[in-house]
Amino acid sequence: MEPDSADNGRAAADRLDALLARATEERAILDFPDRPWVVPHHTEDGRRILNVLVVGAGQAGISILSTLTRDHVGGVLAIDAAAMDEEGPWRKVARMNVLRTPKQLSGPDAGVPSLSFRRWYKARYGELAWDNLDQIPRLDWCRYLSFVREAFELPIRNGVRLDRIVPHGKYLAAEVVSDRGPETLLARKIVLATGIDGGGGWHVPGHVKALPRGLWAHTSEPIPFATLKGKRVAVLGAGASAMDNAAMALEAGAASVDQFCRRPLLQPIQPLAWMGFAGFLRHIGDMDDAWRWRFMSYALGLREPFTKDAWNRVSRFSNYRLRVGEACKPLAANGEGVRVGTRSGDQTFDFLICGTGVEIDHELRPELRHFADDIARWKDRYSPPPDEADERLANFPYLSPSFAFTALKDGAASHLANIHCFNFAATMSFGPSGAAIRPLRYVVPRLTQALTRDLFRDDLQDYWDDLQAFIGTEFDGYPARLAAPARK
Repeated sequence: MEPDSADNGRAAADRLDALLARATEERAILDFPDRPWVVPHHTEDGRRILNVLVVGAGQAGISILSTLTRDHVGGVLAIDAAAMDEEGPWRKVARMNVLRTPKQLSGPDAGVPSLSFRRWYKARYGELAWDNLDQIPRLDWCRYLSFVREAFELPIRNGVRLDRIVPHGKYLAAEVVSDRGPETLLARKIVLATGIDGGGGWHVPGHVKALPRGLWAHTSEPIPFATLKGKRVAVLGAGASAMDNAAMALEAGAASVDQFCRRPLLQPIQPLAWMGFAGFLRHIGDMDDAWRWRFMSYALGLREPFTKDAWNRVSRFSNYRLRVGEACKPLAANGEGVRVGTRSGDQTFDFLICGTGVEIDHELRPELRHFADDIARWKDRYSPPPDEADERLANFPYLSPSFAFTALKDGAASHLANIHCFNFAATMSFGPSGAAIRPLRYVVPRLTQALTRDLFRDDLQDYWDDLQAFIGTEFDGYPARLAAPARK
């Protein structure tokens, strides 16, 4: 809902300016104690070492930085390969009209009321627009995240791609590439806030990979939908992302779209909706392995269903078919397109779209290749009952209580303890967390408290020495003859 006139646009801009001023005042009210407290670390030649490097400046990265900023943790930086305001999937490959999350959510605001999405939306569009809003429009979520970034003045470098993490003495070296060329950022802590595919990669079935590349795409990729006008399109998968892409093809004028769901029945249960309460989101990571595995294997086994909005987009087209209980196996490419095998016999399509999700495997991540053989997975730590076994989920990394990787080999333990996994791969250890919006309010404080605890603990001697040297008094003119001498 954009402002419908220049006057409305100016009024919205004025309201947003007023909101930013109010947020600044609220931050000041909440800003005690305001002492920068983290001991700075430097290399022998005087180069500053970052306290926390966050990889990814989307919704999770912004939430982490805003919370660390409130806690006066200096020496933090986020990097993102995307250009400014292009972080995350929202402007590139996310193709839903609205988020699958209630409009009342919070998280990136770091507890500052005027930096909530609700306050931002009302300032931009008005009270009535908020009352009429059902779910958050996708692009408005992007605009809101940019507002939070501006309000907190977050330290973010865009156009910087992480290539590899390696040890550097007791620190970590992040080898990155940008328009400046290759460089190395040294950090005490690295947080991988890298989204849905940050724990592995997008899954494409082998029989699809064998086809010529111009005949298929994954939903995670840029797709030239305009070129699908008049084409016969097959969509593999029946989750929300798959249906969003089916809708895009139909809206671009595809001659037909057939969407294949292998399951005999559609899965209507939305497990994330059930999980959306404080007890679960805040504490599932505190439970023992058996309960964590039981809850999360059940939820991830269900998969997330498509949404009402996605169904409304596709069901209005008479040339759309949802084929439940049918697999679609590409057989061969020919001059007419791709011949596929289905329950109804062989058919030919001009283009395939794979909505086939992600696979979790840290060995697929170039930034972790130095540590690939050292990271423990769930299958290394827990053996579920036979009726709960799932090899796909067993490959998730087994994380420490601070979201850090744990080591199979003792030699890598000290460095892995400083690499914190805050992407979809954290799901088996902490439930919905780094790659979801609903839990940010609960899981970001857990992560940042672990970071600040470690930063404090690592320099306890410095803090002790600082306390011993502290000579501050309650007021000037303290009666010297009655004062005890300072402790040495």
